[in-house]
Amino acid sequence: MPANLTQDEETRLEEFLAPARIAVVATVGKTGMPQLTPNWYRYSGGRLTISTTKERVKYRNLSSDDRMAVCVYSDTLAEEYVTLRGRVEISDDDSIWPETRAIVERYATPDKVEARVRLLRSQNRVIVTLDPDRVLFMT
Repeated sequence: MPANLTQDEETRLEEFLAPARIAVVATVGKTGMPQLTPNWYRYSGGRLTISTTKERVKYRNLSSDDRMAVCVYSDTLAEEYVTLRGRVEISDDDSIWPETRAIVERYATPDKVEARVRLLRSQNRVIVTLDPDRVLFMT
């Protein structure tokens, strides 16, 4: 659980992040400018995970500066949103596949999960895990 949250706030965060929304991920580029990308995600056990490849700019950015911020908003009006920020861990061994599958299962229809996972297995994938040290709700 993020350090700045009570148990009630953590429950509220889990409920807000449960739907398959898009996370806008911010990393710090080599010039210091932020780099933003939309991503699928999964939030569980107080940690947010995303899957990406080693060829993506966000991977290169996180390899040299492990700070990441994420914004997930409720709908097209963005009346509610949450931001999380902290440092990440990057995993690139065979342990990434159960988490990768769990992310895909949140977004793909059941009949498309296997094909999507098969495609991802052919890529140079990693799992990025954000252990947030700060969470902010806007409702």
